Amino acid sequence: MRISTAQIYSQALNQMNSSLSDVSELTMMNASQKRINRPSDDPSGMGTVIELTSYDQSLSGYVENCSVVNETLSLADETLMLASENITAAVELMEQASTETYTETQLQMMALELDSYLDSLLVLANTEMGTDSIFAGDDLSSEAYEMGLGITLSNDSLTNADFASMTGEVDSTVKIQFTESGDIGTDELDYRYSTDNGETWTTATLASGDTTIDVGTAQIEFNTGTTVTAVDDEGNGTEFYLREAAHYVGSDTNMSVAISENTSVDMSSVGSTIFGGVNDATNTPYAEPNLFETISNCIVYMEIGDYDSVGASLDDIQAAHDTLETGSANIGARENKVTYTQQSLGVIREITTNSISQEEDADAAQLVVELEQANYVYQAVLSTSAEVMQMSLLNYI
Repeated sequence: MRISTAQIYSQALNQMNSSLSDVSELTMMNASQKRINRPSDDPSGMGTVIELTSYDQSLSGYVENCSVVNETLSLADETLMLASENITAAVELMEQASTETYTETQLQMMALELDSYLDSLLVLANTEMGTDSIFAGDDLSSEAYEMGLGITLSNDSLTNADFASMTGEVDSTVKIQFTESGDIGTDELDYRYSTDNGETWTTATLASGDTTIDVGTAQIEFNTGTTVTAVDDEGNGTEFYLREAAHYVGSDTNMSVAISENTSVDMSSVGSTIFGGVNDATNTPYAEPNLFETISNCIVYMEIGDYDSVGASLDDIQAAHDTLETGSANIGARENKVTYTQQSLGVIREITTNSISQEEDADAAQLVVELEQANYVYQAVLSTSAEVMQMSLLNYI
């Protein structure tokens, strides 16, 4: 068999390229410390790596969600602890005011102090995490509460359901009495109101067919057909008080966040279930126990010197306090759930990372040996090829 010079050159070149390719591939592996650098290195292994990497990224999203939810719930927990301290102080003040050992002037000063506790609780109920309100349900961009108007009833001549709406604002509690009996929306009725607890009065008339009375800077609309009774000298009849109230303007649904593939946790809380207040959509108080309404009513009772009603409010505020503590416990339970889930996700991510590493990472010790072997082969091919290519017929003459 005759072997031409062209064949020798071609074979030598192929061997050099093949050896250089091995050296280049092993050098790339050594630089990246990865066995798989492109799909062609190991198609099956690359598929496994892509699948595991995608899964790890989804776990990363859940871990981030856990962190955000945990921070929000932790803030809510701390906020309710401060609120509980405020309620405890308010209860002590109400207990003092119910003993009838203080003058009406002193009671009015206590009303100012209780009002400061109400303001403090309102600030706590509007706590935000960044720009997100944590007690406004899933309406994170809105404050949970706004100040509006509310009604304190001094007897059972009316109910909250008799009032359609209240608009405007008041600087102080307004005492309102009807001086004629009849049906609102049908009869012409005289009434009067006072901003100094009855020391001075302003009289007015509700026209026949009208349902809205004007009390200076505020207006009260009754439901048509509401029956009112003239107040007598002993104070019996239709009498009530218009004052400030905390209106819940948040959502009735919590913001739910996924913390794992099959688990979601409420990140926010519906403030009305914890603090109560007035439903802004209907202008009616939420069901008892209602923390904000209990304190607001008690402020009025202190202002008018009604010791018995202040004492009766103690059971209501204690029930409201228990409701707040229950809400705090619920938030704590959610915190624990998120913490445990986050820890579990951390373990799973570690296992996933190890699996990816085992699949795509190179064996460093073995790689060094193979790279040395490849370099040796390449050098041997170069040396042999050089010697062969230098030979001619003159070498045999």
